[in-house]
Amino acid sequence: MQGKFDAIVGITNDFAKQHLNDEYAQLIRFATAALCRKRPSPLASGKEKTWACGITHAIGMVNFLFDSSQKPHVSAKEIYDWFGVSPSTGQSKSKQVRDILDMRQMDPDWCLPSQLDNNPMAWMISVDGFILDARSVKREIQEEAYARGFIPYIPADGKPSDIDGEQTSPHQSKKQVSPHQNKPVNSSLDALYVLDVFLIDGPITEKFIAKNPVISRTIEIKGSNTLEDLHKIIFKAFERKDEHMYEFQVGGRGPQDPSARRYGLKQAFSSSDFTEAPTGEVSSTLIATLGLSIDDAFGYWFDFGDDWWHQINVTNIAEKAPESKYPKITERVGASPPQYADFD
Repeated sequence: MQGKFDAIVGITNDFAKQHLNDEYAQLIRFATAALCRKRPSPLASGKEKTWACGITHAIGMVNFLFDSSQKPHVSAKEIYDWFGVSPSTGQSKSKQVRDILDMRQMDPDWCLPSQLDNNPMAWMISVDGFILDARSVKREIQEEAYARGFIPYIPADGKPSDIDGEQTSPHQSKKQVSPHQNKPVNSSLDALYVLDVFLIDGPITEKFIAKNPVISRTIEIKGSNTLEDLHKIIFKAFERKDEHMYEFQVGGRGPQDPSARRYGLKQAFSSSDFTEAPTGEVSSTLIATLGLSIDDAFGYWFDFGDDWWHQINVTNIAEKAPESKYPKITERVGASPPQYADFD
């Protein structure tokens, strides 16, 4: 789906540059990525410009883009005309997007970050059965609500500086309040990185998901190991049999963030299937050179046909790894899904 994703966001980015802003462009990219991860992905069929129109219209509806008092403001007709689709087609595709992603007006998951303060739905929590505005409750309740991802930030602390400029992908859990949050990057070759690798999408049957709602592996790896080493231990951790193309996406906000640096196999540098060459080759890229810090998250995409998507969370970084053989698997949650599922 990478080609489809690139084609759609290429169109929506152009529209956003002309009529919207970076916030809208990023939110539209997140919605496109979310649709790519659906199985089966609805984007597999249909024209790119039609999907681009529908996704843009859907995000616009959530954020009252069509209200002339808003800035930026674009009418629905202007959207249809720019993308070259009829109003009926644009409305139909927008509804399809909203239904698939469960979008609604003032939806906190799809709200522009700069508008969170003005969105009451972003602050509603349930306390002992009562629906309350989190901004009016005690701080300890706010801290728990924030840690569990129910509110965007703790009001008394003020809005974090990165909320307006950057945003996490909708439906991605907010970070726990952590004393390690601002810990500097450790670039030592002797450092020990503890990574939680979550399987977040792939060709898995509903029956398997019901039995294994969470599938993750904890891996310990040294700064002197390479991304190729990380791939091999993940491959082993999920008990896969056949090798395929893969890449790591580092420095963004998780999997499928177009702003992330991509690291792939050597053949990816000359393959016509890629719109641009990766940042680096996995066999020569050391973990220590990635600039990782605690609480970072990055993506791992395995098999560009079946699209196994993983999110890798950096849970700890020790200054020096104990004597042992690395990388190694230290914990498994959930069974490993078969590499080739039988959906019959």
